[in-house]
Amino acid sequence: MLRIGFLPSDFNPMVLMLGESEDLRCLAGVLRQFARCGDRVDLDELAFCAVVRTRITLMAADGTPGLHRVPDEADRWLWRLNAAQAAAFADQVEELAVPARVAGSEILQCGTAEDVPVKVSRGEYTDDFLSAGARVG
Repeated sequence: MLRIGFLPSDFNPMVLMLGESEDLRCLAGVLRQFARCGDRVDLDELAFCAVVRTRITLMAADGTPGLHRVPDEADRWLWRLNAAQAAAFADQVEELAVPARVAGSEILQCGTAEDVPVKVSRGEYTDDFLSAGARVG
């Protein structure tokens, strides 16, 4: 299961995604499909995801690209990407999923000032970083 949770911080907030090789290959596949079609994707509804109070909707970049909190919904996020960004992120995640790679992480960020980074990690963190009970999507 790809575990997803928001880590609040005054200086370095981020969404952390923890997974193993198979989970990361699935995420890369979702990003590639999104790059081709641009169809809206609710990550919390995907069978390979377990969500810890952090619901993310991947959608075409109408507005400022990147990951942004939905106003007045503390646990709801919109991840706006264009096709090129989604394809580049898929490449990064696929590199992390290589079976010979035991651990590592990639930061997926569009580079805008308001964008919250997504850190995809394999073998670096334990699930207690995302404590409070995962809800399977």
